[in-house]
Amino acid sequence: MKFYLIFIVYFLITICHAQLPHTFTQTAQIDNGGSALGVIVDSNGKIYLANDRDGLRIYSYDGNSFTNTTHINEGGEAQGVAFGLDGTIFLANGNDGLRMYCNDSTSITNTKSTEDEIFAKSVVLNPDRIIFLANGADGLRAYSYDCSTLTDIAHIDDGGRALCVAIGPDGTIFLANSYGGLRAYSFDDSSFTNTAYIDNGGTANGVDVDLNGNVFLANGDDGLRAYSFDGSSFTNTAHAEIEKGEVYGVVVSPNGTIFTAITGFSGLTYSRPDDGLRAYIYNGSSFINTAHIDDEGFANSVALNSDGTVFLANGEEGLIAYAYSGFTNISNELSKIPAKYELSQNYPNPFNPTTKIKFTLPKSEKVKIEAFNLLGQKIETILDKSMPAGLHEVEFTAQNL
Repeated sequence: MKFYLIFIVYFLITICHAQLPHTFTQTAQIDNGGSALGVIVDSNGKIYLANDRDGLRIYSYDGNSFTNTTHINEGGEAQGVAFGLDGTIFLANGNDGLRMYCNDSTSITNTKSTEDEIFAKSVVLNPDRIIFLANGADGLRAYSYDCSTLTDIAHIDDGGRALCVAIGPDGTIFLANSYGGLRAYSFDDSSFTNTAYIDNGGTANGVDVDLNGNVFLANGDDGLRAYSFDGSSFTNTAHAEIEKGEVYGVVVSPNGTIFTAITGFSGLTYSRPDDGLRAYIYNGSSFINTAHIDDEGFANSVALNSDGTVFLANGEEGLIAYAYSGFTNISNELSKIPAKYELSQNYPNPFNPTTKIKFTLPKSEKVKIEAFNLLGQKIETILDKSMPAGLHEVEFTAQNL
């Protein structure tokens, strides 16, 4: 007997509010003194650490341990770090300003520095080689560079305390402005224009943007917030409160998993309980906490390697590496993540007795696929489980129907 699956297959995506069984496993730790505040990873897996009172350190990681390959300390307070595609390294060095370094894999050479900042905190680069600096009480600055000079080309200060800057897929600049909320800016190569502003309280400490343009704000003791941005205004779409600590750093993986560093830092002192490292998924309207680990210390910022390793700058505990069970290889996942939900026609059709059903998810969701007869009666649940973003295939067997 041949079976026909007329595509009244019921494709339902629902939200799972139970915590998913993902875990962090510590795989390596290193402490060279100072206080690990800012961390990033390049495409070759090289780790850059802004280590307050200890300067800039670069590490390699082999899956089991760190090796410190280069180090420079010229004073100041290393807060944040970024790198250009040409290998130039930029250090937001607290009250010492913005520093630019060349790195030849064995040593670092300071080629230029500025001293027109009050509190250099966070730095990022856009594809046009423009450097954006979140600068404490001095606001947001833009610089151009040519490997030997830094040129200050734009500046805006809307108050608050600029702590972190990120760039969206369309080039919009987002500023986490402690005591001043979240701001969006456009940049025309010579000046900034503030295009949107929102303040939901808390102390905005960190910001990151996913591939769809959703903005995630580490908002201190107010927790984690998600915003949509339409070019002129923000809409708060989700909020995850926390019981202790302050959400201080946030980063989004290509598959949409959100990692937060939750520190005990409050105001100017470490006075609140620390909460460590957490992972969340975002479904468009809420956050789901999927994993948590607290190895003490003061979690300040988090970065991701293309192999899925999570790196945590954890204050005086140094730099820590974790494996996260929620994904395996980010670089492979990135090429597989679709732009929209889609349910494909089953194949073969007609079939006897099995057929395959393919579907795609742009982000992690709980998926339910059910088959109904022509009277609208459910005859079987084909799938009912949480699934990661990407292309999936399930097999439907009608042998007993």
